[in-house]
Amino acid sequence: MTPSVPPSYTSRQCIAIWADLMDACDLFVLAGLRREIGPDGDLKAAYRKWHAEQMKEHDRTMRHMIEGFERCGGGHAG
Repeated sequence: MTPSVPPSYTSRQCIAIWADLMDACDLFVLAGLRREIGPDGDLKAAYRKWHAEQMKEHDRTMRHMIEGFERCGGGHAG
């Protein structure tokens, strides 16, 4: 489902594509936050709040995955 990178691309070119994609994602996040807070809202504060919420969700997901891994005997030699 994802477009592939041409095999002739160098590592530097692949990293540049990845960086461009991350920049585009950041612009979408900032645009969405700006839409929520309006033109006079504090964009930096809104971003900090959004990022903190994302990290909390990430941590919950990681804990859930680790618990599932441990329930399946993950990594313990028997």
